[in-house]
Amino acid sequence: MTLTATPLPLLSDNYAWVLASAGETAIVDPAEAGPVIAWCEAHKVTPAKILLTHHHADHIDGVPDLVARYGCKVVGAKADAHRLPPLDQAVAEGDTVTVGDASATVIDTPGHTVGHISLYFAKDGILVSADTLFTLGCGRVIEGTM
Repeated sequence: MTLTATPLPLLSDNYAWVLASAGETAIVDPAEAGPVIAWCEAHKVTPAKILLTHHHADHIDGVPDLVARYGCKVVGAKADAHRLPPLDQAVAEGDTVTVGDASATVIDTPGHTVGHISLYFAKDGILVSADTLFTLGCGRVIEGTM
């Protein structure tokens, strides 16, 4: 296993995930920048990437400040590019996303939003499913269907 995943509480009921592998760090779904910046400063980490699962504010509102501060590259769904912050890498089903030497397969998981994606780091046994899959059930279906 080469990838680590650390939850970072945000807002009153949400999380970003800090993924790290081989000296590279990515932040998944930063709803706000302040706590992410504080965590990065405390751990002396400069995130290289921001990985976005979907366009909702509680997953993207911290992106502009993090990009401005760290120059992170932003990765998100090509199908939802018009609703996401500007993307450096637009991905679709079957594409690969890397964090250091760990790689994930992009899985289209519409339902919560039509452009929702999940990232599966098979070698590391880590699935980033955001609001599509929760413990004991699926996420709230808003735009798509089951």
